[in-house]
Order: sequence, then C-alpha cells, then structure tokens
Amino acid sequence: MLEDLFRSCRVRQRIRENPIGSVLEEFVEYLIARGCCTDTMYRYISAAEHFGQWLGRRSINREAVRQFLRRHLPSCRCNRPAPQRRTNTVAALNRLLEMLGRDAPTPPRASFSESLLRRYADHLTQVQGLAPRTVHYRRCYARTMLSSFRVQRLGQLRQWTVERIRRFVACQGRRVCPASGQAIASSVRSFLRFLLLHRLIGRDLAASVPSFANWRLASLPKTVSGEDLERLIQATDITSPVGLRDRAIVLCMVDLGMRASDVASLELDGVDLVGRALRLRRPKQRQTTTVPMSQRLASAISAYLRCGRPQCPSSALFVVHRAPRGKTLTTGGISDVVRRRAVVVGLGHCIHGSYLIRHSAASRWIQAGATLKQIADLLGHRSIDTTSIYAKVDLVALAKVALPWPTSREVKP
Repeated sequence: MLEDLFRSCRVRQRIRENPIGSVLEEFVEYLIARGCCTDTMYRYISAAEHFGQWLGRRSINREAVRQFLRRHLPSCRCNRPAPQRRTNTVAALNRLLEMLGRDAPTPPRASFSESLLRRYADHLTQVQGLAPRTVHYRRCYARTMLSSFRVQRLGQLRQWTVERIRRFVACQGRRVCPASGQAIASSVRSFLRFLLLHRLIGRDLAASVPSFANWRLASLPKTVSGEDLERLIQATDITSPVGLRDRAIVLCMVDLGMRASDVASLELDGVDLVGRALRLRRPKQRQTTTVPMSQRLASAISAYLRCGRPQCPSSALFVVHRAPRGKTLTTGGISDVVRRRAVVVGLGHCIHGSYLIRHSAASRWIQAGATLKQIADLLGHRSIDTTSIYAKVDLVALAKVALPWPTSREVKP
C-alpha cells in the first residue's frame, strides 16, 4: 500500500517535474527498501523536493546541502507545503547524501593521540580477543590518560615517570568505588604494556601502577526474583513482530543467562530448532560453544522466524524492524530492549541491562541444585572462581553448614 501510494501517477508526476526528479524517484525506492514508515517517507520526500526546487540544475553535494540549510531555510518564503523544520530537513538530506554515496565528508587528519588509540583498540580486539565492552572502557581510560598528560607527540610518552603514573591512578581512583578503581588500574597497566610492546616507552611502567583494596567475593551479586523475571517475559506483546523479537531476546537472557553481546552475535545458521540448541560465538574464550534451549525459548525463536523477522539479507538472528530495516541489532540495541521492557513492568529502577538478569538466572540455577561447573560452562566463564560468588546466595546449602548460635549458658565468661 505504501509503495503504491508513492508510485501513484499524481505523486510521480510531481516528482518528475522537480529539477532533481530522477534522483527523487531513486530516493523513494531507497526509503521503501529501508523500511521507513509512511509519515517518515512523506517528510523526507517533501524535504528533498524542497531542496531540489532550490538547487535547480546544480550538483548535489554536501556543500550545496550546507548552503541550503544555512542560507535558504532560515529565511524561506517558499509556498506551502514546502517543509521548513530544520530537524526533519537535515535528516532527509543526510539520507539523500547517503543514498548517493556522498554522506561522509573528508575526515580531518587524526591527531597523534587518536591514531595511537586506534592502534590500541585494534590490539585489544585482534591480539587479545577482548569483548567490545572491555575494549571500550579500556580505550576510554587510555584517552583520559593521554588527555591528562597532554600528549601530542611521541617524545612526550618517553617522559612519563613512575611518580606521574601513580599520581594519575590515585587521582582517578579516589573518585570511584574500589571495584571501579581496580578497573582503572588494570586498564592503565594494559595500556602501558601496549606502549612497551611497541617500543613507544623506554621501560616497563606497568609495575608502578598501584592496586586498590577490593575483594571480589566480599559482596553479594545483585539479583531480582524469579517472579520479576517472569513479569519481564510477559511484558512482551506477542501479537506484533517487534514483540515476538523482544520475547525471544528476553528468554535468551532469562533461560540461558546470555550477555547482550552473546545475543547480538547469534546467527541464523547457529539456531537448531529440531535439536533445540544454539551455537554461540564467545570472543573471551575465542571459541564457539553450543548450549541447549528450553522449550519456551525454542518456541519463541520459531515464532519470531515464522511471523516476526523481516525478509533481509542479514545473517543475524535479531535485526532492526524500523529503518534501516534488516540491519543487525547491536549490543546496545539488545540492552535497550531489556530496559524498555523493564520500565513497562516497573523494574526500570533496577534492571538497566543484561547483567542483572544474568546474575539472577545463575542464582536460580544454583538454588535449583546445579553445580558450579555446570553454571560456569553455561555462562561461559573461563575460571570456576568467577562462578563461585553465586555459592553465597545458595541459602539452603549455607543453612546446612551454619553452626547454631550459642546460648548464654554455653558462652563462658
């Protein structure tokens, strides 16, 4: 219906009469392929027509768009319905440039610090195989360090001293909790080892980074009840394609304890509905593992594939349903799904992403009698010590080994 509306004789005639009519016809097809809704297409096409009337026979490029936005649009006196809202016009013309392959201006030459950070990020990803989230925060701390020391050239790196590194880490650590302080310290050590490996500094400064007093098993993992997790699952509307997708995403986390990055990396050829298994790519372990699916998770994924997932060339299991339709849903997009569903059921104050659900699922498994080894394998932990924190929430097992509280008669003065 949408395609027929924009291909009608009246609309097509109006578009053809525009100075950039052939480009606008291509733009209509481009927006339809992206899966834009009706209102968005109307706004974008109208803005592009307005731009075309002003442009005339001149070339379409970023400089022409800039002049249109700066000179013409603020003082536009064109007859209605020529759109004059800057936000919609900017979005429409960006999509037009994107279609023509002229959306990316010539990037400025990267500074020494930015070039160094790119090399560092590539090292963390390709050599160490770290997860995207770990790469992100380590790069952020490295950028903060370079900015604090005002590094602009290679020679300044060789002037770093032990005292300077210690002052920086101590200053950053005083602003955060001990666990975050440990993350800062480990990130600084990682960056210093990278600099030494590539001979950008003359000596090993990583050993000078102070540690923060933080005992990993000193606290309890934050969790929510099983009832809250079931409410989160029921909050999805299975009558819509997006609801079918979101239900399958939430069940991946609740039933399998998957990270948001694990869910985002799922591919169609990794789904075995007959054998009820999922094949996961886990960057931390640098391997692919297969995990079993529950009956309800297999049913949810099957319903999504049959009735919800749009036709697109992407090999990813979960994709975007709005424009650009068919694009792979990123880790951030998976976390947004969880946050939106949590707000619906009144859990937005505590569930901000996948990790609380992951902790809650692990706590439920251990209380149901699963061993730490089984939980570690399902969660993808490289060391069982990482999983041992969940033993502290097994209240039934702890009650069996707890000693009775001594009475006043049993206490000797």
